[in-house]
Amino acid sequence: MSDPNELSYEQKVAKLDEILTSLDNSDTPIDKLAEDVTNGVDLIIELDQKLKEVEIKVTDVFKKLESNNSAA
Repeated sequence: MSDPNELSYEQKVAKLDEILTSLDNSDTPIDKLAEDVTNGVDLIIELDQKLKEVEIKVTDVFKKLESNNSAA
């Protein structure tokens, strides 16, 4: 079961968008900028991993469907 405190994919995308907006702001202090870059990279890695997991699941579903249709 997933952690209820874990952000959803959509929430992570929204957070990444906030970070990107902050990076565009030239008034952002350098320490905040460094933190935002680190957090942004972490989010990108998590989002990429989730996409890969979903791709595997969807591929498996289609393989089952094809197998079922071939058997019929």
